[in-house]
Amino acid sequence: MDPIRLKKAEELRASGMTPYAATFPRSHRLAQARNAPDDTNVSVAGRVMLLRDMGKMTFATLQDETGRLQIAFKKNEMPEGKYETALAFIDLGDFIGVGGTRFATKTGEPTVLVKDWMMLSKTLRQPPEKWHGIADQETSWRQRYLDLLSNRETLERFQKRSLFLKLLREFYWSKDFVEVETPVLVNAASGALAKPFVTHHEAYDMDVFLRIAPETYLKECLVGGFDRVFEVARCFRNEGLDPSHLQDFTMVEHYASYWDYTHNMAFTEELFSTILKELLGTLKLSIHDREGKLQEVDFTPPWPKVSIRDSIKGSCQIDINEFDSKGALVEAINKKHLRLEVDLEDLSFGSIIDQLYKKVSRPKILGPLFLTEHPIELSPLARKNDANSRLTDRFQLVIGGWEIVNAYSELIDPVDQNKRFEDQSKSAAAGDSEAHRKDDDFVKALEYGCPPCSGWGMGVDRFVALITQQTNLRDMVLFPLMKPMEVRGVPPGTDAKTAKKGTTKSLPSQASTYAHLLPAAHTLLMKHADKTRAHLLATGAVMEKLASRFNGDPATWKVVGYLHDLDWDHLEKDLEQHCGTTLEQLLSEIGSPKELLEDIRSHYAEKYGDAHPLDSWLRRSLYAVDELTGFIIAVTLVRPSKKLADVEVSSVKKKLKDKTFAAQVSREQIKKCEELLSIPLDEFISLALDAMKSVATDLGL
Repeated sequence: MDPIRLKKAEELRASGMTPYAATFPRSHRLAQARNAPDDTNVSVAGRVMLLRDMGKMTFATLQDETGRLQIAFKKNEMPEGKYETALAFIDLGDFIGVGGTRFATKTGEPTVLVKDWMMLSKTLRQPPEKWHGIADQETSWRQRYLDLLSNRETLERFQKRSLFLKLLREFYWSKDFVEVETPVLVNAASGALAKPFVTHHEAYDMDVFLRIAPETYLKECLVGGFDRVFEVARCFRNEGLDPSHLQDFTMVEHYASYWDYTHNMAFTEELFSTILKELLGTLKLSIHDREGKLQEVDFTPPWPKVSIRDSIKGSCQIDINEFDSKGALVEAINKKHLRLEVDLEDLSFGSIIDQLYKKVSRPKILGPLFLTEHPIELSPLARKNDANSRLTDRFQLVIGGWEIVNAYSELIDPVDQNKRFEDQSKSAAAGDSEAHRKDDDFVKALEYGCPPCSGWGMGVDRFVALITQQTNLRDMVLFPLMKPMEVRGVPPGTDAKTAKKGTTKSLPSQASTYAHLLPAAHTLLMKHADKTRAHLLATGAVMEKLASRFNGDPATWKVVGYLHDLDWDHLEKDLEQHCGTTLEQLLSEIGSPKELLEDIRSHYAEKYGDAHPLDSWLRRSLYAVDELTGFIIAVTLVRPSKKLADVEVSSVKKKLKDKTFAAQVSREQIKKCEELLSIPLDEFISLALDAMKSVATDLGL
């Protein structure tokens, strides 16, 4: 809170004016006033974004949801004292209301000549400097309101999301669908293969689940007599966090009686082509591929249809139809030297096929493409194919390597459904956290008879991210769930309850600042680092990203990341000499202070831990990041593409479990992120990957 702004609010009250008005008689929104004819009397309101005092005249710029408009305060056009009051009390960020006449300046700028004004809401915090915008991703998620008010692109992105949902609903209504609402708290977590969130219902004294998907309830609507239903549903899956997955997200599902999955294919083409034309005015869009490059995609129907079998065969020459056992398929995969991201011993035959497809085929699909003929093990609620009982009548719509839509002809045979639930329950009992739980109430509903039908589900966040060129789904959620700062940033060994009480000893972000050394540090890195260059650049990028989480100076943290292993290429892997005299000599080339060397030495805790403990967030972050960036580079280099864009959190975690891979890397040091920084391992890896992917070209990855 700014004490000067607070004092102004108190002075406004003392003078008989309120700093926080109840309402304001607005005649025009700013865009309307901007487009009004000259000499129109208007009453407008907005946030002050620019303020320029020109002596006897002061210009300001107001902003609301519709845009910006210039206003002009002129002393002889206002009641006595009003001009001086405006200069005395208005600050950047304040909400004010003005009444005046619309005119155009000599340069043609639409402007309102203010006749009178009033304070509507006095801000007590300084806005982002010069309104240049919130560039830091962490801040944009944690304080979305700042992102919205300072980055117009963010506001327009969420307006586009809202319009997409409006057009989506209108399309459903035009096709005779009825919108319904189904429970979020459920007795059985079914509808998709995923790990559920569990909570406790106090009144009933029983555990319940947050729904994974609304599927079973929507099908029960058809049992009850509805013909076509849809729901825009908030869903929850207690899974890993990465740029393409959220634990709580929005999806739309629909079910149509007497359709099969081919009807839904035609519906999908019509829905997307209709909405995209209205939303964007074109069916040719630029979207990101899996390497982060923008590629043009034509959404004009018809779209290609490819079976999982043909997709895999075309990518790695393995014909899954030639194998009737899990062992034989695994042997074929091993012969091709394909390393999947999961332990194959724990997977069923169908799940191995799915993982193989995700490894060799999905990243290459730009789309839109319908993927068909999924194994029955992957589709416990889908109808068996009449010609091949091992397959289901199902499709997925894949665009840009992302699965956007999942749909199938529904299973309506209660006996078959009950058997499949029992099989899933056995898998759950054996340790498969994503298996379906048995849903006896749903089976009972099917026993009363359900018409032939087809269901369809789409991730709203994922599709809108795709068409607005976002690579992280958190950028499609207004207020994404974040771990609280006061719980995340606490000393090791402090429990969450103590942290919330605010009784923990706070650590400094860093002891000193080295922002002025950043250009020289980069030059020094490029001069002396060869084998370790990618590691140092990567560590600098991740440290810069972490700085914002602990109120650190990003340039200072980047310098430390750039230089922490600068001597390594000169030591011939002599760990004992690391961070010693060689590093001192190298750092002397840029006249670095002793505090920089001390910060760097702290990450070599085994040798320098007593002299330079992990007593700042910078030091703790460097200690945890150091091993992780090198490990991620190693994971990237064993992938066929050798591209960071193809590395996911699950890939890194799988390799961490393999003790023979990059055996010299300390897994324990990486996992210290949870103890030292209170950042979950999944989130820590995701953060590092995001930062490294942003400089992938510099890394050569």
